[in-house]
Amino acid sequence: MSTQNTPTLLIDGNNALHRAHWIAKNTKIPLTNSLGVETGSLFTFLKTIKSNATTFKSNKIYLAWDTKLTKQTNFRKTLTEGTYKGTRDHARNKEVYDSMENILRGTRSLGIKNIFPGSLEADDVISWLCTVVEGKKIIISVDNDFAQLVSTDVSFYNPIKKVLIDINNFEEYFKLTPKEYVYYKAIVGDTSDNIAGIEGFGKVKGVKLAKAFTANQTDLINPYIDKVKENLKLVDLTYGISNSIEEVALYNQQFQELQSFKPDFEAFKKICEESEFNSIINELDKWKNVFGKSVNESLVDFCKMFE
Repeated sequence: MSTQNTPTLLIDGNNALHRAHWIAKNTKIPLTNSLGVETGSLFTFLKTIKSNATTFKSNKIYLAWDTKLTKQTNFRKTLTEGTYKGTRDHARNKEVYDSMENILRGTRSLGIKNIFPGSLEADDVISWLCTVVEGKKIIISVDNDFAQLVSTDVSFYNPIKKVLIDINNFEEYFKLTPKEYVYYKAIVGDTSDNIAGIEGFGKVKGVKLAKAFTANQTDLINPYIDKVKENLKLVDLTYGISNSIEEVALYNQQFQELQSFKPDFEAFKKICEESEFNSIINELDKWKNVFGKSVNESLVDFCKMFE
């Protein structure tokens, strides 16, 4: 499957985990093994990743997570005096991560590269990966914040809407360029992250002012420069990594270590046996074809048929 033209998938791990958890939780008959352990989140997550890999014909996959490797405070919370993401129901979200350890085991056994921030977030990790991973990249998330990273070699896929945004259809979809989109986010704010925008600016006025900022129309932007500059530090996904040498060093260390990472299908099978995923075990060869075989390996198998 792996070729020079194969895109690398950069998946927002936390976003995928939240979707998997609530899908599994809201099924009529929640999935558990014979010991009564909830396994639905793991099953849904694995199937989702396989679907992504199959859709884009790629086994080159990074999962970026919010789980921090250090205890340092996220600069966004410092800048907002702790209000950043302050409206989220953290108690409700806590249960989502009960299955994370097994999800990490499962994805690692498939050869998927899990990567973590030091003090920042998965968004920042993915922003950095866009600059170091060679070739085409596809970011997979329902979070439109990633749209700002779209470029000639980076696309953005929303798995719920099933829409792939690239540099060619970006303006048609958002009515803005990627650069203008960053200003737009700084202008209108982000309710999910508890980032207040400029009062009175919704979508229409936000688009107009964003275009004025990129065109440097001083007469229109001067009254709002300070607020927009303040918010750009919070919404621009290049800001955090450009101002943290330690963070970039941590990403680079993980990135180098992950390059030798390979699938371990015996370990994957064991995890599936523990969770009693008989449907996956019965189709293990299909999983190996998706995550394990390169084009060269497939060619060898094909040639063996004629020996």
